[in-house]
Amino acid sequence: MSETFGERIRRVRTEKKLGLRQAALKANISATFLSRVENEKEAAVPSEETIRKLAEVLGDSFDELMQLAGRIPTSVKDYITADPGMPEFLRRAKESNLSSEQLMALLEKAKKENG
Repeated sequence: MSETFGERIRRVRTEKKLGLRQAALKANISATFLSRVENEKEAAVPSEETIRKLAEVLGDSFDELMQLAGRIPTSVKDYITADPGMPEFLRRAKESNLSSEQLMALLEKAKKENG
């Protein structure tokens, strides 16, 4: 079973030995809100800014936390929508079962060849 967003936040926070109030204060959110997030009781998904702050406070991956929260970073959305060919590219990558690691390797190879 994969970890939920709230479970991940709680696990990493406790591994870092940060109390709920201490972590909330550092992330500039209320301890009540953080508790609701960790316990999957919060109806609203935290904002991108809040997730970024939590990632910084916890020393965790912003991208992984965003994925667990079911959100796409604004910078990624902007990049995809700015280039009309990006949705087709991503569909083809998916149809070809290319992983992010494989796509990154292709980018690195192209960068070396062009560079």
